[in-house]
Amino acid sequence: MFPGPGTRCPRTGRPFTAVMEAAAKNLTPVTLELGGKSPALVGRTADIGDVARRVMKAKTFNAGQICLAPDYVLLPKGTEDAFVAFATEGVHEMFGALKENGDYTSIINEKHFNRLRSLTNDARHKGARVIELNPADEDFASNDLYRLPPSLILDLIEEMTVMQEEIFGPLLPIKTYHHIEEAITYVRNHPSPLALYYFGNDLAEKRLVLDGTTSGGVTINDCISHGSTDSLPLGGIGPSGMGAYHGKTGFLTFSHARSVYRQSRSSQAEHFLRPPFGIANPRISVGSDNNGVMRLTLIVANDATSERA
Repeated sequence: MFPGPGTRCPRTGRPFTAVMEAAAKNLTPVTLELGGKSPALVGRTADIGDVARRVMKAKTFNAGQICLAPDYVLLPKGTEDAFVAFATEGVHEMFGALKENGDYTSIINEKHFNRLRSLTNDARHKGARVIELNPADEDFASNDLYRLPPSLILDLIEEMTVMQEEIFGPLLPIKTYHHIEEAITYVRNHPSPLALYYFGNDLAEKRLVLDGTTSGGVTINDCISHGSTDSLPLGGIGPSGMGAYHGKTGFLTFSHARSVYRQSRSSQAEHFLRPPFGIANPRISVGSDNNGVMRLTLIVANDATSERA
């Protein structure tokens, strides 16, 4: 297992193919849980307030530094302002002040703190609207704790780096769509993510989303929950990983199923795959003797027969 953003290790920047290359030299199998840009796809029947609170809870968990964190949101056109309002309210309810709050996490190190700020700066430079969710209006310009407030990024274009790389932090791009098919096509036209989150109460729409997309796993009407359920396999597909673990699946993945076959003592067992060959269709006949005992007759070669009661 080697989780982290995109196809590169978050600590070294080396591609994950290096893990497979090293394992291949020793014929060692690997299970790779990688990541990717996991979408939260919101249907028109969803409660936007509930969606915003659940998405922000998942996005701020460990400050977004988990492989299953929702990477971006796909909202029906016209609901983005409501989402922003509810997301702001949700962050305020969970944390209040952020800078020295023990319930809110720092970015792992300076390198990734600067990487996340560069994603925000790039988005702003290319025309995005960035909304910091900073309930106590604290100054994060200079801090030794590498705290970064949750931020919503709107008015997106695909050329923004934040839409091309896994974020692995508390930044949340918000993309809108007019028809559900448009959102499904967008997800399908991008690399398969580790997770997909669908919010909505329309069963037909839910079926469209599940049938029209590919992902390592799915949680419906919440985020991350499938990953915390031990009875469900957790793993990616394609660029988001290979193999799976958790519960029974994990036992099968990390163990070897050794086959053990005990041959019968029957003399007939010797005839299996034993020359001379040439009987096109060996036959077994079933009958009984005068005492009513069932007998199987195996015709094995040249009309020779053997019997077993």
